[in-house]
Amino acid sequence: MSHIKVNHKGVAEEIYEYLTHEYKFLVHKHMTLEGCKSTLTSKLKRLTDHQVDFWLMALREIGMHKSDNAPTPTEIIAAILAKSKEFKPVIDNHRAIEAIVEDVIDYEALWKAADDQQKHDFFIDNRFHKVPPYIRYWFVKYNQEHRGWSPHESHMLIKYWALPFTHANEGAVVNNQKEIVKYFRERQHA
Repeated sequence: MSHIKVNHKGVAEEIYEYLTHEYKFLVHKHMTLEGCKSTLTSKLKRLTDHQVDFWLMALREIGMHKSDNAPTPTEIIAAILAKSKEFKPVIDNHRAIEAIVEDVIDYEALWKAADDQQKHDFFIDNRFHKVPPYIRYWFVKYNQEHRGWSPHESHMLIKYWALPFTHANEGAVVNNQKEIVKYFRERQHA
């Protein structure tokens, strides 16, 4: 889906460029190519940008019905509306995801601003599958340099929220977390 404002005239020209390769007759009797482009442009302006994005899929759908004559601007708009309606649940879900993505945590800034204790607890406070891999690498390197941990020990903390085995329930995850905390408490006091 496009995030840039749609150039309706450009889309109309692209549509007719596409149609030149698909149909023997581009325009119907008493119509001019420029008139069709102009009409299509004005009709496209009435649609939302997300609806206009479906023009190519709509034309492919129209193309399945063999004909020597290209579709009229009205038929093109009807096909675009039908195709966009078909994908409406996808578009609505996409918009919901965009709203969530705007609240994404900047893990890099969080890591760089963290003090030693916050770096120690980084993967307890943040689930590993959401943190970019390069920060996991920084975590391992930091712990090697400042705590003398092996990579395995760092990965134990990275996997703090991981399932200890396939189909593990919540109790198994909590028990695994307790074991990890116990290991590091005993390591610190050893």
